[in-house]
Amino acid sequence: MRYLTFIIAFITVFSSCSKDTEETADNHLEKWTLVKMYGSMFDSVTTEVAMEWQEYYLFNKDGTFTKSRIRNNIETKAIGTYTTIDYQYGKYLELTYLKDSEIIGSCFGNLKEVLHFKTNNILSSEWSACDGPGLEYQKVD
Repeated sequence: MRYLTFIIAFITVFSSCSKDTEETADNHLEKWTLVKMYGSMFDSVTTEVAMEWQEYYLFNKDGTFTKSRIRNNIETKAIGTYTTIDYQYGKYLELTYLKDSEIIGSCFGNLKEVLHFKTNNILSSEWSACDGPGLEYQKVD
């Protein structure tokens, strides 16, 4: 009987430790990487290494995110919270940064950035609505 109790206790402890490790390692919900930049001029599209900078978002399950940009071999990061909003015309992410940063792509300068889902695998920045560059991000699996 003691042997059976020991085995059950061991399995229970082992299972709970394994689950905690999986949850910690899987905290990132999604990663989205910049794949295309375009301007207001006709046919002004750049992709991959030809872009002025490289960047990505990490969206976490707890409603937080990190944005990282590499420009001229210097990495800049900014963090904040996000909410998903479903409008009549599509699904959007509203990002709210904790503090001001040069990498916030916003029309209003109010620590907010808006991205919309063009497809399930493409996010597009709303920054282009106010003469900022058009930025498209692709979901990384």
